[in-house]
Amino acid sequence: MKHVYFFLAAMFLGIFASAQGLSPVQAAKQDLSHKKATATSQIDRDAFWSNDCNVDNCSDWVFDNGSDLVGEPWYEIDINFECATAGPSGPYNQWAGGSGDGSAASAMNSTTSSNGTLMVDSDLFGADANYDANWVENCWVQTASPIDCSAEPYVSISIETRYRCWDNGSSDDSEKCLIEISRDGVNWPSISTFSEAEGTVDYGDGPVQSRWEVFEGYGTGDGSDNPTIAEFDITSAAGGQETVYVRFRWAGTWGYSWEIDDIQVYATPENDVRIDNYASYTDYERTLVYEYGAWAQSQIPADLQAAVKVYNLGYADQSGVTLDLDNNGAVASSDPIDLVYQANDTLAVPYQPAGLGSVNLAYSVTMDNEDENPGNNTLAQSFEVTDYSFGRDDGIAYNAYPSDGTVDYIGLSLYDIVEDVTIYAIDVAIMEGSEDFTPVVAHLFDGSDDTFLNEQLGGLVVSSDEYDLVPGNTNAVGEEVTTWYHFILEEPYEAAAGDWIGAGFEHYGGANMQIGESKYTQDQTAFVYGPFGAGETYDWYYSNEVPMVRLNLDPNVTENVNEVANTQGFQMFPSYPNPTNAISTVKFNLDFASDVQFEIRDITGKVVFSQDIGTKAPGMNSITVDASEYAAGSYTYTLTVNGERATDRLLIK
Repeated sequence: MKHVYFFLAAMFLGIFASAQGLSPVQAAKQDLSHKKATATSQIDRDAFWSNDCNVDNCSDWVFDNGSDLVGEPWYEIDINFECATAGPSGPYNQWAGGSGDGSAASAMNSTTSSNGTLMVDSDLFGADANYDANWVENCWVQTASPIDCSAEPYVSISIETRYRCWDNGSSDDSEKCLIEISRDGVNWPSISTFSEAEGTVDYGDGPVQSRWEVFEGYGTGDGSDNPTIAEFDITSAAGGQETVYVRFRWAGTWGYSWEIDDIQVYATPENDVRIDNYASYTDYERTLVYEYGAWAQSQIPADLQAAVKVYNLGYADQSGVTLDLDNNGAVASSDPIDLVYQANDTLAVPYQPAGLGSVNLAYSVTMDNEDENPGNNTLAQSFEVTDYSFGRDDGIAYNAYPSDGTVDYIGLSLYDIVEDVTIYAIDVAIMEGSEDFTPVVAHLFDGSDDTFLNEQLGGLVVSSDEYDLVPGNTNAVGEEVTTWYHFILEEPYEAAAGDWIGAGFEHYGGANMQIGESKYTQDQTAFVYGPFGAGETYDWYYSNEVPMVRLNLDPNVTENVNEVANTQGFQMFPSYPNPTNAISTVKFNLDFASDVQFEIRDITGKVVFSQDIGTKAPGMNSITVDASEYAAGSYTYTLTVNGERATDRLLIK
């Protein structure tokens, strides 16, 4: 299975090189965040320099940007850091508690946030109507006075910080939060470059590393803990130096925000190992095994392993660095390794869930020497093992997708089949605000089909019936899903070990219909189809948030999707023929005499035809549509009977 899996993954990277993620347009910013593995509390240490970013002492800092650099992409972009007591107030920063109405979110939960923080509110700046999407924001704040590090041969810096990444909506590594060091306040890493590797300064004895990326590896939608403790060894630039200046620099294009507080400069400890910014209960980066929030027991691989990346923060080489994994009380350990100064490596531990129910994993890193900062050595993750529910999501709807639920779209999650299994239904989390009687359908796709993700319905193997959904118990953003709607497949699908299956949910557009999005996932592992490209181009795009569309393996699953015909006193039948480029007939049966209206909408939701048919007698009736009058494409038609609606799709060739 693994050979096939790697091949297909490589194939998709090629297919979607131009997809640029889910939404390249800023207005489609998502509200979902992913928390990396980072420390969340400062240790009690002797810092020889500190600053609590008090607004009353804003003169401790010098603020500047690249707006005067003629010819650069940030020319005349006058964005700056600021001293602030409140959080960001950009319209898309609701993730941090903002209301989206111009009021500020609460400040981050740093130790001294009540007296102020340093903040760049890129979202607020970018929300200006005159903002140019080609701009590159480039601004910084630096210490006004030097820091004396001459007594310390090894020097580190820590900050309490909060950040959420936009990264151009495409996880293209264009957004940076940087710490930079100067030995004289004049010579700094170039403000025309942004990578850590290019962040050197030559003081006459060769290049000195002087730049560190605070949130390395973050992509679209990733958000830090509140706060995160970011720690960096800056010995290369600051060790033993009498004059040291610190600069925090932001680069991006209409991002979210970056906040900084409670800065400490201190002697690097001799012995300190931490869990770095990678933790996965499937060791995804090396195995390509998806993380499942609801993992069907039959589909758990025999070679399952959890892993974390570890980094040696201390200046002494460390021996016996080991990962201990507590799996619901059963503890196992990795093989020990040695880590030299500033080295990192990934430690993994094989494990298996004990049975059905919650799997709670506690990670702990130990070493031969006593760790001077054990607070950054632990981490926890969890998932559920189930009989029949097979879901990539973690059961929490962090966002309602898409932000405009009136467009036509498909949300799709990929599944790796480990053992032969029968799929009976597709489960979908429908969100609050979805409109009654909206036509929807669920699909199952073959991921190994050459047309999969090259065509709208490429690789389709089986679908559910089409329904006019009555969402009797929809789900709220930020809460655990209480209702999964079961879309029974027209016939059960026999999936074989090694298959790659896509579970999809389709909405035809017109009325609002939103589904849940859940936990972060890596590029090219979850997808959406719709008008999400430049110029509202229809195509497949990858998403870094998992659409809440699950596989249901229960042979006794029962339908809980209500059709309008069951409750509204009329029944509308699918148009025939469909697709067509000529006359198509829509039949409907009335239980009693009723007032009837009819309309047709294009894929944008625009009404292209409307007719008040008047009162029709009970029994079978019909309406004819002349498709030759319309351009080829996808349309929806809606029958309104005594104020109640039924909608279906019409394809015109």
